Amino acid sequence: MTVGQPGSDAGSDAGSDQVVRALATVTAALPAAEDRPGQRAMAASIAAALRHSRHAIVQAGTGTGKTMGYLVPAVLAGKRIVVATATKALQDQLASKDLPFLDEHLGHPFQWAVLKGRSNYLCLQRVRELQDSQEGQLELQDVAATTKAEIKRLAAWGATTATGDLAELTWAPTDAAQRAVTVSSDECPGATKCPLGEPCFAERARQRAAVADVVVVNMHLYGLDVASGGAILPEHDVLIIDEAHQLEDIMSDTVGLQIGPGRFVTLAAALRRILDDPVIVGGVAESAQVMRDVLGSFLGQRLPVPFPVALQDALVRSRGRIEAAQSALRAIDTAVDDAKQRKLRAQQLATRVQEHIDLSLGSLDGYVAFVSGGPEHPRLEVAPLDVGPVLERGIWSRRTAVLTSATIPSSLASRIGLDPATVDTIDVG
Repeated sequence: MTVGQPGSDAGSDAGSDQVVRALATVTAALPAAEDRPGQRAMAASIAAALRHSRHAIVQAGTGTGKTMGYLVPAVLAGKRIVVATATKALQDQLASKDLPFLDEHLGHPFQWAVLKGRSNYLCLQRVRELQDSQEGQLELQDVAATTKAEIKRLAAWGATTATGDLAELTWAPTDAAQRAVTVSSDECPGATKCPLGEPCFAERARQRAAVADVVVVNMHLYGLDVASGGAILPEHDVLIIDEAHQLEDIMSDTVGLQIGPGRFVTLAAALRRILDDPVIVGGVAESAQVMRDVLGSFLGQRLPVPFPVALQDALVRSRGRIEAAQSALRAIDTAVDDAKQRKLRAQQLATRVQEHIDLSLGSLDGYVAFVSGGPEHPRLEVAPLDVGPVLERGIWSRRTAVLTSATIPSSLASRIGLDPATVDTIDVG
């Protein structure tokens, strides 16, 4: 273990000296430039760790300037980098402030991109359906006038934005308006099956990420990539995890599963757009209330396995209702593009919920099940008892990682499956 303190020579060599000089050049351009020994020690130690393909855990207190402390050595290492943040706010700060500043002042050209989950981007196909199809107009009949106005405003913005990233809006649409013009990864059929796959904002973001030197994501999306075996993010050599003290909880949530009434509400809405069968759609909608009531009775509890009979019955009945909806969807034969898309989205969403029900009712060895949330939105959560082996397979054995935060528990490495022999731990104050 290497422990570096401000002013020490931990990690100091020719390469680290070059990084420290580059850092000085960059930080001198800041409006309130100041000498930060902790930032220098952080950059030098990370540079050394990257050269030797060792993981690094860096505790860097408030005021260290840790963003530049990790970005400068990572970019100069000439490797493909993913930066995973705990929040979208930090992700947006990197994209709008830190990376453009670094690109301007580092003197080492690099490309960077931001990648978010699909529901963060305007869906052009949904906008087209709402504007151009009879079904879309019928869907809008049940929407409040203010929401209709917001949807119209979002559609107009969609014709002018280069990215479709809703974070770029200068106003805040309501949840209802945002849901109307976005799709989740659970329901999107993908670019090859969508008539607007080529201009799709989410797909274009993935294309930019595929050729970037630095890709900024949040930990939730990174967890989905780990769970999918690397199907979401481009190949990369280095992972930097900012606010790493939150990694264990976020990864545990992401690589596990959640089932709650909201998933059935969303599925019922998707079915209503394509199925003219109130019995089938109503059955799925009823499952939302059943799950709310049953899960609510176990709120805050860890569940035994097998689950209590009431919960097992609710899950089995709900799965049967979804299967009835799937049969009705398979019977639809349409040549209309918009109708095909509504069918595909409903099918994909239904399949995903079915898969999670099946997993929750299967063998849960190595997993823990509990009910979280509140009375209106209780959630069945199934999470690994130990996220370490998952992260070892998906991250630590595949690439070099830098984990940083203002405060890092001494037990973090063992809890997330990092072998102490492969890690340099640095506290720069």
